[in-house]
Amino acid sequence: MSRGFSTARALGHSGKTSPDSCPAPRTKSQVPFSEPLEAPGHSATKHFGKSDVDASGLESVVDSILKLGFSQVQVKQLLTLHPSIGVQPPQKSLPALSILTVLGLNPSSTIKVLVKCPELLGVKDHQLQSRIDNLRKHGLGEGSLQRVLVHCPQILNLSAKQVNNTVRFFKDKCVFTGQHVTEILRTSPNVLFEKFEELEYKFQYAYFRMGIKQPEIAKSEIFRMSLEELQQRHIFLERLGLYQTPDKKGQTQIINPKLKDILTTSTDYFLAKVAMSTWEEFDVFKKLLSREEMENEELEDSEWEDEAESEDEYSSKEDEGPFQGKRCNGITIGSLSSTKADIDEEIQHRLQCTNAAFGRLRKRVFEDQALKSTTKLMVYRAVVIPALLYSSETWTMYSTHRKSLEIYHQ
Repeated sequence: MSRGFSTARALGHSGKTSPDSCPAPRTKSQVPFSEPLEAPGHSATKHFGKSDVDASGLESVVDSILKLGFSQVQVKQLLTLHPSIGVQPPQKSLPALSILTVLGLNPSSTIKVLVKCPELLGVKDHQLQSRIDNLRKHGLGEGSLQRVLVHCPQILNLSAKQVNNTVRFFKDKCVFTGQHVTEILRTSPNVLFEKFEELEYKFQYAYFRMGIKQPEIAKSEIFRMSLEELQQRHIFLERLGLYQTPDKKGQTQIINPKLKDILTTSTDYFLAKVAMSTWEEFDVFKKLLSREEMENEELEDSEWEDEAESEDEYSSKEDEGPFQGKRCNGITIGSLSSTKADIDEEIQHRLQCTNAAFGRLRKRVFEDQALKSTTKLMVYRAVVIPALLYSSETWTMYSTHRKSLEIYHQ
């Protein structure tokens, strides 16, 4: 009798369990003593054929898995979920199991991880280890790393470069500290899979619109919530008079609800305990809010069309005059042609163009609380300053001209 057959008998006789099924581990009290367990060889055979399954190799794989602390039921479940384990050499099929076990995950947690992310079985051991080491470098200790992997094992499919790029984004664009980033990765590992534009907009909404500072944002688990849901809850409370954006000193005239009650609770709890409203009221509000957003978008589009028409009309009038290329709308900023030796008219023209450029961006940029100050400053330097100083290298300026420019800039 072959050794493979003896191992199969130890794990149970063949049953009718489908190899594609994903049975959950059961305790001894749930598994009757006489219940037959499907032999691991059968799971592999159904997928690869009897000729491809080596009995001694299968026994070696099973023995290796048992030595890692897995029970016979769990071994059978692994081979049912991933029959390829039974036909590959242990050094190729077991690195993920070994590394996850050494990391401190128990067999049940390891199976949960592989059910959510079966691709880990195909990752090479040195790649898997380097990705884990990189997560540790960003502050995820053993306990935190275990919890993150059980909740979101897909992060081990990400390269170190992808993780580092997200960390750098949070530090550069959102001015989070390393400790803040660690907290975000621990509570919201989903940020590693989101676009930077969406993360930045969500941060800006919380920072500027809700008045939440970086330490609170990092602890609030705000990145686990969609931007739409965040806006709905915040604006709903705001219009009920239950939330107020803090001033520059962080003070409010009312006591705002705790962030965790706004962001991390179920909708039932939020409505009953925080908003003190009904589902019907919240549903009506969401429909009205959606309609408002659509109307605002249509209004902005019409404003853009009106501005474009006025620019075209203004341009045609200018082209008929003695001076061409002197539009003051922030797009065409050519200098004046004059027979006079002074630049008084040029300075006034530059100020008019600068006013026009600043005015067009006032509502969309400079008065938008959702934009960071650094973003507004970048726009100011890229659009307003060039309009003010266009062709200034050709000027012969006096103190009065310089004072006029400095007064506007201030």
